Amino acid sequence: MRIVIVGGGKAGGYLADQLQEAHQVTVVEQRTARAEVLRSAMPDVEVVVGDACEPEVLESAGAPDADLVVAVTGDDEDNLVVAMLTKVLDGAAVYARVNHPRNEWLFDRQWGVDVAFSSPAMLYGLIGRDLAFGDVIQLLDLQADQVTVEQVRLPEGASAVGAPLSTVVLPPNVSVITLLAAEGGVRQARPDTLLAAGDQVLLIVQGEIDEAAVQDAFGIPRPNSDAAAGHAEERPGR
Repeated sequence: MRIVIVGGGKAGGYLADQLQEAHQVTVVEQRTARAEVLRSAMPDVEVVVGDACEPEVLESAGAPDADLVVAVTGDDEDNLVVAMLTKVLDGAAVYARVNHPRNEWLFDRQWGVDVAFSSPAMLYGLIGRDLAFGDVIQLLDLQADQVTVEQVRLPEGASAVGAPLSTVVLPPNVSVITLLAAEGGVRQARPDTLLAAGDQVLLIVQGEIDEAAVQDAFGIPRPNSDAAAGHAEERPGR
């Protein structure tokens, strides 16, 4: 895949380093000194110096022909501009970082954003830790409408607690990205990963999410489910 990363800071640099072996990666960075550091550290990664908010810079980086554009600058306005320009240039899917929660409502398809991450824990869990980036990028490359990221917390009573992730059968439009452990830190979503109470499971959803089906997959008790069952048993005797 051809991937353009806008922002060569800590997050963008780490992501480029992880992806360079399996993908053709280009990084756009404004700071000349930082660009030189990236070039020295990653000779196989193309580094373009310039402001990606300028159409000619984004175009020269190959955004119109890229499979995925990732905007991870520290400025929400810049990330939105990059997303919009990418769509104007008929570019591919855009994954954008939301730095400030108050701006989250702007990061949607009307502004050119296909997938947005508003929680720093979610963002750095994917970019700043040792995760299977190939799987993540493949999911983000769906290029479909209504692709969202959801999270589910596993309570003590969930039947999936203590079981491997491979035993959880989710709806076909739902996939697990990663796990935020209850005690802190991030764990890879492998088939043999054991689920624990308090884990936050990050999901990527294509289309509408069936919350009840997801809860059932993890064995999460639903409110009033017992009461509803009790009423159902009473009806025949009435």
